[in-house]
Amino acid sequence: MGLKANFSNSDLSNYHKKIEQDIYNKAIQTYQYLGESIVAYAKGDVGFMDQTGNLRSSIGYVLFVNGQVYKESYEGKQEGIRAGKDLAKDLASSLRRAPIVLVITAGMNYAYQVETRGKNVISGSENYAKQQADSIVKQLLNIK
Repeated sequence: MGLKANFSNSDLSNYHKKIEQDIYNKAIQTYQYLGESIVAYAKGDVGFMDQTGNLRSSIGYVLFVNGQVYKESYEGKQEGIRAGKDLAKDLASSLRRAPIVLVITAGMNYAYQVETRGKNVISGSENYAKQQADSIVKQLLNIK
């Protein structure tokens, strides 16, 4: 007497597709959380005097899924918001093959000049981003 499966190959294939989609959706949520967290950290650790409000407004993120804007987060002055979004789209255009792309920006053209004067605009968020990403991956994989 042998065992007989009470499911078909199609059932198994559909189950695998559901698991893949669940993982994909979780990855999108994770990148969105990471973007929000990094931007909050960057804006909370402002090391510069923002006279016009544009530089601070250009700090934000855009999450692209399959080359399309899935979520974007910018607040403040329209000039800064536009600069941040434009920079994010320019950067993401070179990564079209990646299914999920998170771009964090300080989009004003003078952001780098402010950084070279020893002021933290966004570069200080890099280590924070790495720590957060490591922590999130460990949580997802249930590593202690």
